[in-house]
Amino acid sequence: MRIGRTVQHASAVDTTQITALFSPCRTWRYRLTLPFSGRKGSMLTIFLKNPSSASEMTADKTVRTASEYVWRHFPQAGGLHVLNLYALRGTDSKEVGGTLRQQGEAYVIGPENDAVISQTLSTSQAVIIAWGGHAGIPPVFYDRRVEHCLGILDKSKSVIWRNERRGSEKYPFHACYWAYDDYLTLVRMP
Repeated sequence: MRIGRTVQHASAVDTTQITALFSPCRTWRYRLTLPFSGRKGSMLTIFLKNPSSASEMTADKTVRTASEYVWRHFPQAGGLHVLNLYALRGTDSKEVGGTLRQQGEAYVIGPENDAVISQTLSTSQAVIIAWGGHAGIPPVFYDRRVEHCLGILDKSKSVIWRNERRGSEKYPFHACYWAYDDYLTLVRMP
């Protein structure tokens, strides 16, 4: 899998406190936790499609955009957890889709992903869903995974937000493309 370029983490992130939960081989990234400098509030979670190059050392465009957005629009948030439908690391979702066809759904989802998703949601103040469309991942598999993760979200009873500028009910607008002045819509209160 190709891992794309990296960028610095947003200036609001306390880079000395970042944690990342990877598989030992670093093939799968299950969670990235980005605490904000000078804030002690509870954590928000953003739920994306698949991880790319972001780690405890550097960000990618999506993680940087999401952390800057949450910093500006959720002043009560102490930081951000980043989760994904699929834990397999790969910058191009077409490659993730190709790997899914070759090695199966379980491989691209990641052996510990659902457990980490459930555990993380249990400690989050709210969740922003932002996984976007299937783009390169076969729609039948993608839709099944989205439905499964919506079931996990339902069990969590978390407050859920989404960007309404683009996307659809099933495919919330991907955070990589958010603008500074975009607003989120409340989808569910507990």
